[in-house]
Amino acid sequence: MEFDEEDILVFDFIKFWFNFKPYEYQRRFLSACLHQNRVVGKWCRQSGKSQTVAWYSLFRATTGKVTILIFAPAQRQSKELFEKIRSIALDNPYLNSSIEKSTETELVINGSRIISLPVGHSGINVKGYTADIIILEECQGIKDMIVNTVILPMIASKKDAGQVIKIGTPETRNHFYNSCFIDKDYTVINVTWRDAVKAGQYTQKFIDEQREKLLDIEFRTEYEVEFIDDEASFFTPSLLQSCMEEYPLITI
Repeated sequence: MEFDEEDILVFDFIKFWFNFKPYEYQRRFLSACLHQNRVVGKWCRQSGKSQTVAWYSLFRATTGKVTILIFAPAQRQSKELFEKIRSIALDNPYLNSSIEKSTETELVINGSRIISLPVGHSGINVKGYTADIIILEECQGIKDMIVNTVILPMIASKKDAGQVIKIGTPETRNHFYNSCFIDKDYTVINVTWRDAVKAGQYTQKFIDEQREKLLDIEFRTEYEVEFIDDEASFFTPSLLQSCMEEYPLITI
């Protein structure tokens, strides 16, 4: 894959400020985020997707004035990505000097806002925001209804400029699945364990251990990043999802 001058700029930004050369699949994802307004990162676990999104968020926040909203099913999940962004900024002398506000859920840097929000069961607690960039962390756990009626309207006023980035691991066939395979507006960056081993993020020994310990369906979901057909499960993912929606155990 060839990269243009804008791509090289963000790669150099990461190398200079964070002393890290992005892996090839991270570069592909960053390039997609720079040039496309609808991006999906369907990555295996612990392959560096949160780190990559953190780099991109800080690049956009420090090179322009934007509002970035991070959504996840629960506060713990959205805070995990947000805390990675905030700690990178706090640990970097240049970025630290540009911080105007830093709390457990909001970072204001160079006039840009990065906010961490849980959507909970209904999404009612996050209504009212407007964003330039929306990041859906662990998006496989966010309901279609919340995405379509609560989150996406937040970029309506941005017309064609509002950006949506979905990152997660396959689960039930919801909006995440549609963005990966049906909705042609989305650019999909797929990262499996093979990419991670090739980059040195995993070792082959680790993958061999996981293949032994996990059920086939678990390994294929977590490391092959496959959406498993409902027929492969006794209790189908779609059935479990419908039960959770009708009888939620926890309302956040």
